[in-house]
Amino acid sequence: MERSRRLAVLLALLFLVSLSQSVFSQSTGMTGKSVSGCTCHSNSGSLSPSMSGLPFGAGGYTPGATYSLIWDGGPHVSGDGGFNLDASAGSWHNLGNSVQLQSGELTHSNDAARSWSADWIAPATGTGDVDFTLAVLYANGNGQNSGDTWGTGAWTLGESSGSGDSAPVASNVTYVPTSPTKGTGLGVSYDYHDADGDSEQGTLIKWWRDGLRVSAIDDLTDVPNSWIGRGQQWQVEVTPSDVNQDGEPVLLNPVTIGNTLPVARNLELSPTDPLDNDDLSLDYEYFDLDGNTQQNTVIQWYLDGGMIPELDGSTTVSSLWTRSGDEWQASVKPHDGTDYGDTVWTPVLVIGSSNLQPSVTAYITPSGNAVTTDALQVIVGYSDPDGDPKEATEIRWLRDGTQISAYNDLNWVPPEATSKGESWLAEVRVSDGLIWSEWVTTSTAVIQNTPPVVTSISMLPEGNLITTMNLTVSWEQSDIDGDAESNSEIRWWVNGEWVSEYDGMETVPASETIRDQHWSVQVIPGDGEGLGSSMKTNARTIQNAPPGVPEIMLGGDFGSSELGVPDSVHDLVTQVTSEDPDEEMVLFDYQWSRNGFHVPDLDSQPVVPSSRLEPGQTWRVTVIASDPWGLTSSFSKEVEIANLPPSASWSTSPEPLIPGAMMSFDGTASTDSDGEVVTWFWTVNGVSLSGPVIDVLLPGGVHTVALTVIDNLGDSDTLENEVVLGSVNSVSELSASLEGSTVILTWNGASSEYRVYSSTSPITTVVGLTALDAVPAWGDPVPLDMTPVGVTSDTSWSGTAPAATVLYYAVTTMVDGHEVVWVSGANMVSVDATAAAESVDTDPTGSPKLLALPIAALMMILGAAAIGIILVESRRRST
Repeated sequence: MERSRRLAVLLALLFLVSLSQSVFSQSTGMTGKSVSGCTCHSNSGSLSPSMSGLPFGAGGYTPGATYSLIWDGGPHVSGDGGFNLDASAGSWHNLGNSVQLQSGELTHSNDAARSWSADWIAPATGTGDVDFTLAVLYANGNGQNSGDTWGTGAWTLGESSGSGDSAPVASNVTYVPTSPTKGTGLGVSYDYHDADGDSEQGTLIKWWRDGLRVSAIDDLTDVPNSWIGRGQQWQVEVTPSDVNQDGEPVLLNPVTIGNTLPVARNLELSPTDPLDNDDLSLDYEYFDLDGNTQQNTVIQWYLDGGMIPELDGSTTVSSLWTRSGDEWQASVKPHDGTDYGDTVWTPVLVIGSSNLQPSVTAYITPSGNAVTTDALQVIVGYSDPDGDPKEATEIRWLRDGTQISAYNDLNWVPPEATSKGESWLAEVRVSDGLIWSEWVTTSTAVIQNTPPVVTSISMLPEGNLITTMNLTVSWEQSDIDGDAESNSEIRWWVNGEWVSEYDGMETVPASETIRDQHWSVQVIPGDGEGLGSSMKTNARTIQNAPPGVPEIMLGGDFGSSELGVPDSVHDLVTQVTSEDPDEEMVLFDYQWSRNGFHVPDLDSQPVVPSSRLEPGQTWRVTVIASDPWGLTSSFSKEVEIANLPPSASWSTSPEPLIPGAMMSFDGTASTDSDGEVVTWFWTVNGVSLSGPVIDVLLPGGVHTVALTVIDNLGDSDTLENEVVLGSVNSVSELSASLEGSTVILTWNGASSEYRVYSSTSPITTVVGLTALDAVPAWGDPVPLDMTPVGVTSDTSWSGTAPAATVLYYAVTTMVDGHEVVWVSGANMVSVDATAAAESVDTDPTGSPKLLALPIAALMMILGAAAIGIILVESRRRST
């Protein structure tokens, strides 16, 4: 019976093998699938293909425009990939890597890519809507259709309704100015407009002079003045442009360069200071920009504002026409034979007299010791060679070199106008009715100083004086000259006697005073130049002073004379000192508060026991110092109870550590004397981990391990050590070979047990990601645990290849009951098992071979016979 069953099973397996098919991907592309999708790889599509670059937001495509498109199937996976993209109109250009054109459709040229790109050139105007259809396949590369995914997408893009680019327009084209001359220059002005809003670029401007093109000044809006001359005819043409298109050219009618008006300049009458016996002469410069000569220029003379026709055209005036005091002026109106220029005038010239000049003398009184209470007066003397009487006097007062016009022509200055230190003088001249004398200057009168006066004085502070107070003098003084206080003398009097050692001191320190003394102060005011009248305060008595403000030291009692930073383990101690200014005994009292609340049971105590202290508390002590007379002073000091940091400690297991095996680092032995450890941070070879216990995988070599612990109040401690591991106990000379569909591994080693693992991708460890491994970036493969395929005590192993692809194997060892899971080149090997599939089915089309069907039929008959034998045998045994 058992033999019959085995025969039936063998026949059934042969039947199934005879019906197997090989599935493969078309790595060189496929067309006609952009709508239906790749149904041979699964029953329904699950990908969501996307495509970017189409101008949906721009109102449709622009005919003839080029658009760069990119498409894919969504998040990329490992394995093979392909696509089919079709557009109902337009053409394709600049095909990207792994893209080819077949039968007017785009498809992949190999299965290595996951996204693709190409340029689409839009069709001609009037084509209308364009349909895009796309199918994308992602296959896992296992040679079968299981695990593959695909999907389709469709888009419709309309034609843009835009009417295209409009040509720009130049309007209001005109010459600037409309009647140019060489003096005004010549240019062109216009307004630019573009219906599309395009900016002006490349506008053409052409110039003609007397009918000939002047290409050297093309595109200039202003003609250089050196090109312009009187009588020339100029013409301009403006063609607006927006780079894409030129507008209609605008050609202006010719314009003629007119005459430039002549100029008369640098007019001058001489002599500049004429007397009544001098002739007058006119001189000027004629200038014409066009180079025309002077013709029929008009010259006119004016006396006291009235024109003298008899002198028209003359450049001189005889002295017979002039008198002392006359005002003469001339005008010139130039003419170039065509036009008159502007009329230009000379300055007015006043005719002087030939009369002899009078003389004057002057001095100021008082001149030597004038002060701010004195008026200044100028005394003027007069003489004339012709014996003419004095007709007028001019006086100018100057203060520190500056004229004070308010006192012009006055022979005195009032005292309120002067100030100490000012220098005053007067300038004087006289006239005989025809001519003025020369100015004469008096000697300088300097205003002298007036001593200041004390108006009030006081000794501060006000109220009762005690020996801890500084004595300060304060006073006010007035100075008729407005001088500030300077070099005043200060004298201090003690018990009615002047103590010269305090002279000049505005403040006497409290250390110089003694109880029951009588103090007063005197000030003799100064202004830097002299001393004025003094004033003295009344005497005041120095009274008893309270003790000095206590000086407090507050800290932890660590058994030494110096107090340390307070914590909850040691008593909080107060050390106080205070001095009495009157050298009397000082007593101290204490008041305590915790976190702002009074603790009455500790009053009068200089110590707070450690049992009352906790980290983070704020303690404040107020010390009151008092003398025998009941006078007091107080001071407070505050401290915060410090938190003691934790102590880091860690251990490892197993002991000793085994290189390449999983190991634990335990930080639970860390302690905190005044709290608890709440956080453990580890750094292993620069990688950060957390937790009281961590499990890591380390190879041989020197490794740096640091543990940082943090207590419940945030303080921390770090312990760092080096862990030295020997070499990893691994197999050597590991090799792999393939016999049919069987993989055979051999190696050398000294372990009592070996474990075999396999994978279809390169590996770094048999347990996937460990705590020290970086998390892969998006899209990168994530290392997974390897699949265990066998355990052996021999140095060889064999097994059936699980897939027709490149396979990776690792062999681990056992050390003291711990598996060495580290994978390196020594204990990892790969084998190309793609040929393993040939032992089953090598048909590349995925269909049964020609002899498969008759063999299958034969196997079915044999299988049925085997089943019949089993049933008969079973029935026979049951009877």
